[in-house]
Amino acid sequence: MAITKQDFIIFSSIDWTIHWQLHHQLATSLVSAGNRVLFVDNTGIRSANISDTKRLKERVVNWYKGAHGFSPIDKNLTVYSPLLLPFPYSKLSLFINKIIFNKAISRWRRAAKFNNPIVISFLPTPLIQNTIKHIMPKLTVYYCANNMADSSISASQVSPYENKFFKNVDIVFTAAYVIQEYASKFSEKVFYFPPGIDFDKFDIAIKSPENIPDELNDISGPIVGYVGTLGKVLDQNIICAIADQCTNFTIVLIGPKYANIDELEKRKNILLLGAKPHDQLPYYIQGFDVGIVPYICNEFTEGVYPSKLNEYLAMGIPSVSTNLREVRESIESFAKVAIITDSVQEFVDAVKVSVVENSISLKELRIKVAEVNSWESRFKGISKILEENIRFKENSISKFDWQDRFNGYFRMNRFYKKMLSSILLSYLIIFHTPLFWFMGNQLIVKSTPKKSDAIVVFSGDGEVSYQNLSYQNRALDAVKFYDNGYTDKIILSSGREQSIADVEMIKLYLTDKGVPKSSIYILDKYPNSTYQNVTMVKQILDKNDMDSILFLTAPYHSLRSVLIWKNYAPNIHVIVPKTIDSPPEDVQWSAELDKIRVILYEYAAITYNWLKGRI
Repeated sequence: MAITKQDFIIFSSIDWTIHWQLHHQLATSLVSAGNRVLFVDNTGIRSANISDTKRLKERVVNWYKGAHGFSPIDKNLTVYSPLLLPFPYSKLSLFINKIIFNKAISRWRRAAKFNNPIVISFLPTPLIQNTIKHIMPKLTVYYCANNMADSSISASQVSPYENKFFKNVDIVFTAAYVIQEYASKFSEKVFYFPPGIDFDKFDIAIKSPENIPDELNDISGPIVGYVGTLGKVLDQNIICAIADQCTNFTIVLIGPKYANIDELEKRKNILLLGAKPHDQLPYYIQGFDVGIVPYICNEFTEGVYPSKLNEYLAMGIPSVSTNLREVRESIESFAKVAIITDSVQEFVDAVKVSVVENSISLKELRIKVAEVNSWESRFKGISKILEENIRFKENSISKFDWQDRFNGYFRMNRFYKKMLSSILLSYLIIFHTPLFWFMGNQLIVKSTPKKSDAIVVFSGDGEVSYQNLSYQNRALDAVKFYDNGYTDKIILSSGREQSIADVEMIKLYLTDKGVPKSSIYILDKYPNSTYQNVTMVKQILDKNDMDSILFLTAPYHSLRSVLIWKNYAPNIHVIVPKTIDSPPEDVQWSAELDKIRVILYEYAAITYNWLKGRI
């Protein structure tokens, strides 16, 4: 039975759009079994270079095509192509990428309700390990498909992170014996699951021999075929030698190009067909007379399981390979199903022999070997181990589970700890210290009231000023100073024009309290800023030979207003008396968000007017 009704996040070491590999097999099998899968494209194991330009362009395209990189492939399969800085070991890059990556995945998980997923990662990079901690999955699996550290010089930086990952994950799956042996130094739960053949696809092709593609039907003479990437592990010397020594053979290469292949392109009997859909490969392989695995033998390929070997065997065709450990191990019990060689010439000779020496019995044996290595059997084994470990973890939850959760907080990334601490500290400073009382107090101008030529009242710009207690208080202050004989003139200046002008409401209030209409003057225009308020009122003051005023405005607005008065009306003596709305002078501060917003706005407005040269 296959594992079912689970949510999976697969952190892949390849992109979804690349040629079909183990990563795709696993994702589609999980979906077919009734699970949901988020497949995350390769986030990088080494720094990008010029050769990665094409892949990076594709990533950008995929990001724009999807909803910020998330593209549904199937009802239960989504592919995420993240846009990240391509420097996986840079501290600055990692810091930025963690924020972008974790936020995007968290947002998608909430929307998709991936609350407790199983994580299967093909990458051990610091970014992925951090994200897994952030996810806190039900189960964590590291699927080590090849020798990461040996894939390139730049990728060797991953080694210490990989060793740590081996120790911390719940399960390790490996695709090669050499990796299994190495991983067993760090973990007790290491299992060998190399790529397997989707035998059903190949069985269909076997039963339909007439469907060999026209590209191959038109070829006369033996066809030596290769399926896979044309990359750095490909021994081009072998292929060139076959082409040069077997001029009546056609060497067909199917797969994307990831390396310079100028020498291959020079040979007329080498046919480059590019990448083909995976479900079409059986029909191409069926047209081969020999399938080849011409890999360079090095530390990296020592840990590579060439899935193409099983694909060749599934079609019953002869196979020739370089001396790779995984090939040796997989066929050691089956003589003659494939030929292993140790030199370029041995490889060429083996190809020549394989073309002429093929029998029905050998063909049947090859197909049986492929059946043994079916992906169906591999996936059943994977499912069994996953289910066993899920049950084990669930049964291991004790009454002290709260301790694990508590400890889990302290295992969180340092960035998030710092961020949470900063938020808490900011909250305490803002709402439980006199910081904003002090900042607000610097904005308030208070003078001893004196007899003046006029009272100037600045109102705001709200249409519903008659509902605003501050305007009523400002009117009360004006009445108080008028009644106490400080002046016999009141000038009202409004804010923006409204259907019900605030100054008209203040005038009604003043007259209701006994101030004669003849003592009240209202600007005939509506200024839209403090600067216009000052300049318009100054014109009236200058026209009437007035040089002193009692100035009434909102307390936190007083400093900005006075600074503008001093700049544009230096001849006017401005007195700002204490008003009803003046905040208390002690630190009994009520940290209300509206007050904080007004204070911050005033500081911003003062800065703006300073830049404009108004103060």
